[in-house]
Amino acid sequence: MQEKLLDHIKSHTPKEFELLVSELLAELGFEEIEVTSHGGDKGIDVRGTLVVGDVIRTKIAVQAKKWQNNVQSPEVQKVRGSLGAHEQGLIITTSSFSKGAVEEAERPDAVPVGLVDGEQLVDLLIEHEILVQRVPYELISLDVDE
Repeated sequence: MQEKLLDHIKSHTPKEFELLVSELLAELGFEEIEVTSHGGDKGIDVRGTLVVGDVIRTKIAVQAKKWQNNVQSPEVQKVRGSLGAHEQGLIITTSSFSKGAVEEAERPDAVPVGLVDGEQLVDLLIEHEILVQRVPYELISLDVDE
């Protein structure tokens, strides 16, 4: 089912994918979510504020990449370069990340950039019941002595 869901997501238009990402962010506890316009967004597709316990508020700038190929380290650098004041970065992709991209995202002397690959994306969508529906079923067993 995960592969089928990922294939479905890959069939979305870029705008539909950005809207899906914004819906997921809302389910994850983000507020003030804004899907940016394509003109002048500097590669940032969605902005939001992650709120934890109504105490911690972290501004996050998200790039949504509906790609077939691995995301490479220059993309992580571009996101980092597009961040506003006091923002952290997040890249959500339908593909995966190269080793260099992971190393760049975790570089200790730079603003952190979170990475969500296609497999993690599908898991989060299922967990939060986005594009899927849980169907309960009843199991009946025989309760007689033989």
